Amino acid sequence: MKRITLNRNGQEAPRVIEESDLKAGRFQVGEHVMLAITGDCCYHRKGNYEEFEVVGVEPCDRFGGGRETVTFRRVARASKGGAE
Repeated sequence: MKRITLNRNGQEAPRVIEESDLKAGRFQVGEHVMLAITGDCCYHRKGNYEEFEVVGVEPCDRFGGGRETVTFRRVARASKGGAE
């Protein structure tokens, strides 16, 4: 599973839905990735990765092209209680 670290100044943890412009061709819809947030509020935190799913990939022309706007959604964790 891919590990991605996004730099978000003023943000301490990943939100339920994260969006970022990343290099084109790296992600496919439905793919699961491990996502972490770094930035000015959380330099002390390292390795706080959470599982996200890629829910959208759209081309964008920022940074001279060659990028895609990728939307990630946090994967809900299954409850630990047994089925009864």
